Amino acid sequence: LRRAATGGAMDLTGLLLDEEGTFSLAGFQDFTFLPGHQKLSARIRRRLYYGWDWEADCSLEELSSPVADIAVELLQKAAPSPIRRLQKKYVAHVSREACISPCAMMLALVYIERLRHRNPDYLQHVSSSDLFLISMMVASKYLYDEGEEEEVFNDEWGAAGGVAVPTLNALERGFLSAMDWHLYTDPREIFEVLSWLESCVAEQQGQRRGWYTYTDLCVLLEQPTWQLALASLCQRLVKLSCLLAVAYVSSVALAVASVAVIHQSLGLSCTPAPGPPDLGLTSHCLLEPCIPSVPQCLPSPANVSSCLKGSTGLRSLWGSLLASLTPPPLPPPDPPHSPCGSRSTSRGEWPGLVSSRAL
Repeated sequence: LRRAATGGAMDLTGLLLDEEGTFSLAGFQDFTFLPGHQKLSARIRRRLYYGWDWEADCSLEELSSPVADIAVELLQKAAPSPIRRLQKKYVAHVSREACISPCAMMLALVYIERLRHRNPDYLQHVSSSDLFLISMMVASKYLYDEGEEEEVFNDEWGAAGGVAVPTLNALERGFLSAMDWHLYTDPREIFEVLSWLESCVAEQQGQRRGWYTYTDLCVLLEQPTWQLALASLCQRLVKLSCLLAVAYVSSVALAVASVAVIHQSLGLSCTPAPGPPDLGLTSHCLLEPCIPSVPQCLPSPANVSSCLKGSTGLRSLWGSLLASLTPPPLPPPDPPHSPCGSRSTSRGEWPGLVSSRAL
């Protein structure tokens, strides 16, 4: 029961034999699913768009609409014959009447993939509708033993697919001969098909809606192709960010250096400030000593240091930046000029004054 879906066997000795060692079926009342079946069912419901109707008995006994779309597309490519070309309406009708489970669908896809590699001539002569019907029937017979509730006989399959029983028997024999009766499938192949089917459903539904759900993104990020694409995109974004950062830092440094050079060049071209006009203040000259005018074009010590640094600023950007951040002080105002002569050096007296001793 569901060997391909679970991939494990279970020891039924405790269920078949009672304490006295006799055969008993009392333990089957508590035996509902094999280990891992509930987890697999939840995964199929969530990722293959089967819905969350746990109370419905037939919720997993027919194909969902996205899975039916993928089945139609795949079988039309596998069997390109134009006769009885497979349609979605036919897939939905057969899956509903024959109660096709998702595990049977995945096993049928494994069989079709084997035929594509081992016997491609068979696929050129069979119609896609007959291939769908016979592959689903053989997969269901392999999964469900005789006497199980899910068992469907050939006449029921023929009625579901609109095919006569003799024709259906002939199709079954031809399919088994093309498969060389190799129907066993490793559970890993089933889960590989399940992963591929999940990614196809998530991608198609996301493109159809224009946006992806959280489940769709989780499914796609599990695929190696999407992981490589995402890693490549991240690398490109990191490289682009580094280039933009380097360009930004270079532009800022160039702007700061340009401002510093311009500021230093303006500071070096200093000119003497013009003094106030001579208004003939002779009385002021008589009362106060006349200080000769000294050119004030000499820069202040801070400005001198900045000029010295500016001579080597082209070799050191940080020195220019520090010098530009410190504004030079304004030169002091010039004292008023006087027509008086220079101070007498012999006796410390002004030459224009009459000595009181001479009087």
